[in-house]
Amino acid sequence: MADASAAATKPTIAFFGATGGCACAALANALKNGYTCRALARTPSKLQDLLKAKNVSEQLIASNLSIIEGDVKDVSAVKEAVGHKGQVVDIIISGIGMNVIQLRFSLIRPFGSPDPSICTTATATIIRAVSELNPVKKPLFATISTTGISKGPRDVTLLFDFIYKWLAAVPHEDKRSMEELLDETGSAPSERKIFQDIVIVKASWLTDGPELGEQKIRVGTEDKPAIGYTISRNDVGGWIFRELLNGNWGKYAGGKITITY
Repeated sequence: MADASAAATKPTIAFFGATGGCACAALANALKNGYTCRALARTPSKLQDLLKAKNVSEQLIASNLSIIEGDVKDVSAVKEAVGHKGQVVDIIISGIGMNVIQLRFSLIRPFGSPDPSICTTATATIIRAVSELNPVKKPLFATISTTGISKGPRDVTLLFDFIYKWLAAVPHEDKRSMEELLDETGSAPSERKIFQDIVIVKASWLTDGPELGEQKIRVGTEDKPAIGYTISRNDVGGWIFRELLNGNWGKYAGGKITITY
């Protein structure tokens, strides 16, 4: 484990949606590498159990992670999560997504959600919280989105393009709205910017498979996407840690990055 002086030189990080596979994997990597982290969770014990399952020790959780109990739609809880020693954290990672999908009697949209705008609402709450705190040093912000909703060239296979439009219409509408909100936020004049920079990670179909490592991951942009079928949540989280949290942010600054096998 990194010592206190080394930890002090590393950026502080706040995680939202950390009980989800992608953000949890990124958080586990950050903790193992000595980063000071904060996370918002409705059920803190669930997050602790997930981290232990990823071989993060109880000692490391106690020393390097502050878990704030609350809901991402509660601006007060979000403010507490992004705050650190009277300032705002250096980096914010959002892995918010739809966990509960409802089967509906519809041939066009057979799957729905009890909270069909959760990603957009959560992102808007984070934006509001940081805006109201108005830190001198603006944080970096990264969120996990999806392929299949690109405004540029097609970024999924033809088969998955059909499957996405049929099975994932509702969550994809939410992700699209979330990206539009971040596009608007990122294009604000410098004096009104909420974040120092925004990166959107657009992962292909997510699986619960093991982490295969960077040699198996193909990376593209919205203009020149890497087209594939799937990628594991563990690999998405590992990529976010290696490429965004561990010093390579500038390489992807302002980008919409596609990742897939």
